[in-house]
Amino acid sequence: MATLDDICNMALAEIASGPITDVTDNSIEAREVSRFAAPLLAEVSLWSDWSWAVTRATLTAATNDRLAEWTQAYTVPANCARPLAIRQMQQPAWLLPLGGPYPFPVQDAVPLAFLHEGGLIYTKVWNATLVYVAVLTDPTVLPPLVQRAFTLELAARVAVPIRKDTGLARELGEAAELARARAIAEDYNQRVRPPARFVSEAAFARSGIGGGL
Repeated sequence: MATLDDICNMALAEIASGPITDVTDNSIEAREVSRFAAPLLAEVSLWSDWSWAVTRATLTAATNDRLAEWTQAYTVPANCARPLAIRQMQQPAWLLPLGGPYPFPVQDAVPLAFLHEGGLIYTKVWNATLVYVAVLTDPTVLPPLVQRAFTLELAARVAVPIRKDTGLARELGEAAELARARAIAEDYNQRVRPPARFVSEAAFARSGIGGGL
């Protein structure tokens, strides 16, 4: 995988600027790419619910200031870019079908309610686990198409401070938008998804799904 220096040099090449040996170089190129790279990497976390950036963590309880609305409050993990789902503790599964129209895990079929607000996660789940997109800090984990979008966006942002060329910045920004859309679509297409099936509320009730969530 490409290092931060590699990606920065690819971005500099897009604006026809010379390469750097390290982002700590005493040059305008190194100074500008290092200034924009870290914030941009954090922004990439928010571009999509990247399958390769999803993680989970057991939440830490916090003071609940909304007892009339939610039974539990938790602090948001420091590296959380976007919360996706809440999971509750369940007994180990001992008999599961290999396929068919079965909602496993059940908590995907009936999402557990939660609210993300004010740096807290509110829910009704005890000892909750949060599934979330983690903030990116390591550029070497970027898949090729995401890396390309990151490179073009970085090039667009440094085009003005380094080259003083707003036209080039605008052109690269448009290219970055297309690259980002392509990367998001590719990540979406790579995910394994069961075919959508309609299950009535009555069927859920008969199977006992939802009663214990």
